[in-house]
Formats: sequence, structure tokens, C-alpha cells
Amino acid sequence: MYDGFDFEAYLTEGIARLTGYCAAIVGRGDAEDAAQEAYLSLWKRLDRIPNEAAAGAYLYQAAYHIAVDMLRRRKRFPIPEMPPDAPDTVSPEMLEALGKLRPEDRAILYGRVVDECGYDELAARFGKNEAWARKRYSLARQKLAKLLTDKRRG
Repeated sequence: MYDGFDFEAYLTEGIARLTGYCAAIVGRGDAEDAAQEAYLSLWKRLDRIPNEAAAGAYLYQAAYHIAVDMLRRRKRFPIPEMPPDAPDTVSPEMLEALGKLRPEDRAILYGRVVDECGYDELAARFGKNEAWARKRYSLARQKLAKLLTDKRRG
């Protein structure tokens, strides 16, 4: 099934992006560990992955589940941290509001806004369909907007 894409190049080119995605969910302290675990999981299953696109979907699904498991073990949800290559316009209020969202909502928002993923790629990351991705993104945006509005009314 494996089409022979260069795993080492795939790892080298994508580790920073995946680490940023994990940081948005689990915080910077554990993001690198989560990303490395996800790549290890992918490597162990390469014989069952048909191509590079499927590898990307599997990788982000694994990273999400690993990051959420880390949060569950800690029993707390940290305020997310933006990666160094994220826009400088992220305010402390925005980070605080993001920290109040569920990890799935943070992952959806991060994927759409920072990684600039299409709905098809977001759906693949979560093993869902495109309609689900559109709806989850819309709901996550609404929750974030409400948190920011409530904060301003304070």
C-alpha cells in the first residue's frame, strides 16, 4: 500500500508545523513530545498508509489524540501558545479566550487560521466529512467570539 514517499524528508519539512499545531492544543511545553509521538506512530504504520495525503491525515489525527491524552493526564487545559511563526497580532485576551475552548475547537481554529487548511484537510485530520469540518469551525468561531465579547463586557 505504501507509495514510497520519503518519510525522512516528510518529517524534516513538517515537524515545525505539527509542533505548532500541538502547541495550540497542549501548550508549548509538551508540544514537541506530542509531535514526535505522532511521527513515531505514523512511522510504525507506514505499511498501512497508502500515500502522502493519507499520511498527513493520520499524522494530525494521531497528534490531536496524543495531545488530548496529555491534557487528560494532567487534568488541566493550558492557555495555548502561538508558535513563533504565527502572526504577532494575537493578543493576550485572545490567548486567554482560546484557553477556555475545548481542545478540539482550538485544533479546528488553529488548522483553519494558522495552517490555512481547507475544510477537506480539516475533515481528514479528524476522520470526519467536510460538512462536519465546516460546522465545527463555525461553532468554534462562535464560541470564541462569545468569550471575547463576554471578556470585553467584563
